[in-house]
Amino acid sequence: MEVKAFIFDLDGTLMDSEIIWVYAVHEYLLDKGLNVSYDYAVELVYGNSWEYIYEELEKNFPELRSEMPDFIEKVYPYFNKHAQRMPLAIPSSISLLKELSKNYICAIVSGSYRRDVIEAIERLGIKENISLFLGKEDYSPGKPHPAGYIKASEMLKVKPKQCVVFEDSTVGVTSAKSAGMFCVALARPNRPKQDIALADLILPDLGQFNLELLKQKCEEKCSAME
Repeated sequence: MEVKAFIFDLDGTLMDSEIIWVYAVHEYLLDKGLNVSYDYAVELVYGNSWEYIYEELEKNFPELRSEMPDFIEKVYPYFNKHAQRMPLAIPSSISLLKELSKNYICAIVSGSYRRDVIEAIERLGIKENISLFLGKEDYSPGKPHPAGYIKASEMLKVKPKQCVVFEDSTVGVTSAKSAGMFCVALARPNRPKQDIALADLILPDLGQFNLELLKQKCEEKCSAME
């Protein structure tokens, strides 16, 4: 396997923002007078696209339909409140990105809005390490459809089979594999579990990833297909 590009998901992979969105949406719904549990908020938000979240909220709470056009704007204050007291960066993931970018093309394909991706890149100090980033508005359909990863490979002028993707969610892993890319899934032990069985390699910390391990897994995969 000739690797030419490493593509990272953002939320939950490079930065620990997904759990903060869970807290934010949960608190927002409670303030709207909806008696929803924390577990409901996890199932609704964690690893899912905003389109899915909007659809589920409209379906389960018709009274929120008028809120949907500006929903994200109304949740931002809750997110920012929690973000101020929680570290956003996942240090080992950031270190891996910076190390890989010394010799390889690195990119981000996120389901977050472009403005959030831009802000995150600045906050994480990784602007110089990224050759390309795609946000929610840059491709359609969103994950689990492979559109985002396919577009990234086209823009980077590399074949999907030459890309390694780092993801952390069911929809993200499905998206990467559907695009024909090798996928490494991050399964942090202290975060909500996702179905990432489709991933080629699963790690509890991306600090454990290295090129030798990648080569080993690729060889095992090729042998299994013979």
